[in-house]
Formats: sequence, C-alpha cells, structure tokens
Amino acid sequence: MLVTGFDDRQGCGYVLRTGPHATEAAPGTQPVRHNGVVVLATPELAAALRDALTRNPVASLSWNGPTVPLTLEDPTVLAWLRNNLGGVLTVAGGPQADPRRRR
Repeated sequence: MLVTGFDDRQGCGYVLRTGPHATEAAPGTQPVRHNGVVVLATPELAAALRDALTRNPVASLSWNGPTVPLTLEDPTVLAWLRNNLGGVLTVAGGPQADPRRRR
C-alpha cells in the first residue's frame, strides 16, 4: 500500500509505504518496525507512528467507531491514518473494507 497525506498539526506532507511498496528504501523514508512488520514512512510520520505504538497503541476504525490495537497491518494502520492522524489524500493498493468496522 502507498499512502500520501498532509498532517495539518505538523504542517507537512507524509508518505507511508507497506508490503511490496516497502521492499526498497525510498529516499527520505525511515523504517518503522512492530511485531515483525516493517513499513517505510517520511520522518515526521515515522516519529508519530513510533510514538503512537509506544504511548497510545490504538486505532479508531471510524470517526466514532470502536478502537482496536494499533498494528502495522494495512487495514489497521490505514484506519489510524484516517481517523487518528488525518489528512489522507491518496491510497494505492489499499486493503479491502475492514470487517471489524461497523457500518
């Protein structure tokens, strides 16, 4: 999955690469590792993700929906970006709808 976005709080754009998009280090990205999964992220996003994994390791599945443990698996990290961090602009190769999410 390849996600681009803009974090209004930090005032910067971000990129997250997972799966096949994260097989090679891209310029300006840093690896984030958790439970055997590695993603690549721009520095500010990598710092925010590491902080969340340490201090508040949950992701909201929707704006007012349930929270789940934060992991680097595509459906969960994408939900975290959309509902906890915000600013998602594009998603390429994203996961199917998360079955844990209420409709």
